[in-house]
Amino acid sequence: HNGEKFELINSKYEECLSSTFHICKNPCNDNNIEISFKEYRDLISWLNRKEFHKFKFLESEYLDLFFNASFNINKMEFDGKLIGLELNMLTDSPFAYQESEIINIDNQIERGTKIIYSKSDEEGYIYPYTEIKINQSGDLSIYNSLDDKTMCIANCNDGEIITLDYPIVQSSDLSHKIQNDFNWNFFRIVNTFKDKRNILTISIPCEIKIKYNPLVKF
Repeated sequence: HNGEKFELINSKYEECLSSTFHICKNPCNDNNIEISFKEYRDLISWLNRKEFHKFKFLESEYLDLFFNASFNINKMEFDGKLIGLELNMLTDSPFAYQESEIINIDNQIERGTKIIYSKSDEEGYIYPYTEIKINQSGDLSIYNSLDDKTMCIANCNDGEIITLDYPIVQSSDLSHKIQNDFNWNFFRIVNTFKDKRNILTISIPCEIKIKYNPLVKF
C-alpha cells in the first residue's frame, strides 16, 4: 500500500551470542599482577579450544544458566609486562541455556493424560532426550495437544526401554526392529506465547523420563 504498511513475513537470528571482556589477576590476592608465561599458557589451553564448553557467570541470579562458549584471546601489556587478557567469546546459539529440566511421568493406565509445561522463553519446540520404560505390551503412542502430533512405536514389549535422542531411536530389546515400527514423529515439547501446557495422551502404561535444556533469552 505504497509504504503505508509492512508485513512480518519471517524472522530469523542472524548470529549467535558473542561478547568481549577483560580478565586480570585479583590485586587483593597478589601484589604481583603480571601474568607469567606458564600462567598464560594454562589460560590459553583452558579457554581457546576447538570445541564449545559450558561457560557460566557465577552470580546468584544466573547460577542455573550457561552458554556453550569458545574464546579468542588477545594480550594486554603494560610496560612490557603481560597484565591482562581480552577475551572474545563466541557461543553456539542466540540464547543461553538453563540447566537440565527433568520431568518424570508414571502413566499407569491406557490412554492416560498428563500435563507438562515448557520453561523455554523462545516460541517453538525442543526435541528432549526421552527414555520410556514399557509396562504393558502393545503399541505406544504419545499425542501432544499443543503440537497436534502423535509419536507412534508399534509392537512394544513389557519391560522394554526405548530411548529417543533426536535423531536417534533405540530399544533395549534387540529383537524389536524399532526403526521399522517407529513413525519417525519424535516427541517434542512445544511453547507458544499464550500457552506453555503440553497435554499428553499416552496409549499404554509406561514410565517416561524427559530431559531438556530450556532456552533463555539472555
